[in-house]
Amino acid sequence: MTGFNTDGLKPWAGLPAPKPGSAPDARIFGVPLDRGSFYRKGAAQAPATLRELSAIFAPVTERAELFNEVTIEDSGDLPIVDGDMGANVEAISATIAKTPAGTVPIVLGGDHTTVAPTLVAQQQRLNGRVAVLYIDAHPDLNDISRSSRWSNGCALRRGLELGEVDPRRVLLLGCRDYDWEEVEYIRQAGVTLIPSAEAHRLTPEQFRDRVQDVARDGRLHISLDIDALDPSAAPGTGIPAAGGLTSRELLDFLHALRGLPLAGLDVDEVAPPLDQGHVTSLAALRFIFEFLGALKLAR
Repeated sequence: MTGFNTDGLKPWAGLPAPKPGSAPDARIFGVPLDRGSFYRKGAAQAPATLRELSAIFAPVTERAELFNEVTIEDSGDLPIVDGDMGANVEAISATIAKTPAGTVPIVLGGDHTTVAPTLVAQQQRLNGRVAVLYIDAHPDLNDISRSSRWSNGCALRRGLELGEVDPRRVLLLGCRDYDWEEVEYIRQAGVTLIPSAEAHRLTPEQFRDRVQDVARDGRLHISLDIDALDPSAAPGTGIPAAGGLTSRELLDFLHALRGLPLAGLDVDEVAPPLDQGHVTSLAALRFIFEFLGALKLAR
């Protein structure tokens, strides 16, 4: 329990369910798995905490735009079997892939290995036209990390391989903590990298141009590891790294993408047991709600 008084409030700001026979604008899935977190666990508790705290939000963007007609369907947490994401990726991706064509999946991790089945599903749904904006302090591009192919340090590498995503359609934003293997992969595979130090100097318009260069004619999936934020803004995560994005920068980058074809979102590595006053969960939810507002404006 969060300790917030949510009496009389509904999850997800009380956004309506779709009318009978209609598909929702967004469908939410929880993936309460953190076996890929080898340093500090707790991310498996995030879906439940995010759902509870979502009730204190209103369907209004930070720019005072109403999106109370966006329809939403929360499909609950997906079943998890014993083992790491490698034992779960096929079943999870198959479920996400059933999301209707006009609906945007929003996936709540869990650790960042959640991105692997999500990208597999998105490639299937979108006929191989996925581009990825990966917002993270870490590139997650190791082949093996901590003696495992399914640690969160391998999350994007597994997602690109299993989803058959072209690395040249990937933009990394906010990275600042690397293994050298990842740097070599970025350079050899043609991944676009905007490190945190460079991101601080970009205008939202310049960022939009960089995303469009990578996405080309594809549909954009956003994968947010909350540790992309500086630990001062998001302490409740497994591997905080100094020098990160501010909340203001992160939201401005999201707003810069308005009008682009947004295909989906996964939000990962929020660890409620490591948080202080739920500020990390609330930062993740602000991003999710601004994303929902962007969906409204895109319709």
